Amino acid sequence: KKIIAGLMIAASMFYFRLHGRNADFGTVDMSKIEAEAPIVKTTQEDVTKKMTDLKTQMDKDMEQTGDDAKKVAEDYGAKAKLIQSEAQNKLKASLDTALKQVSDEKKLGAILDKRAVPQGGTDVTGDVIAKMK
Repeated sequence: KKIIAGLMIAASMFYFRLHGRNADFGTVDMSKIEAEAPIVKTTQEDVTKKMTDLKTQMDKDMEQTGDDAKKVAEDYGAKAKLIQSEAQNKLKASLDTALKQVSDEKKLGAILDKRAVPQGGTDVTGDVIAKMK
């Protein structure tokens, strides 16, 4: 979550510089996106299911393995990291696409995290949530 927010802020600031200081900008409430975007919920459910299935399989393999328990645990740890990484990439791609679409439609120079903007900007959180797929 922090990685996505940080990347979004950095990309938005770069985009903002390219379009000039006087450009209009939007803001998004990342906590609201995390709480309300349907893709976040379905991705979390998918990760939970995959992790549960992975743990069940690991437990079976651990029972069958004697001295190789450490290797089995390492293998499953790597698989768990891959599942989480794929989920983060999916959410980041969805967020990036939605931000670009909203930015283009509303002719905004940048869209920034609401927490990084003390005042100003147009809140486009609802628009971003609607575009996330």
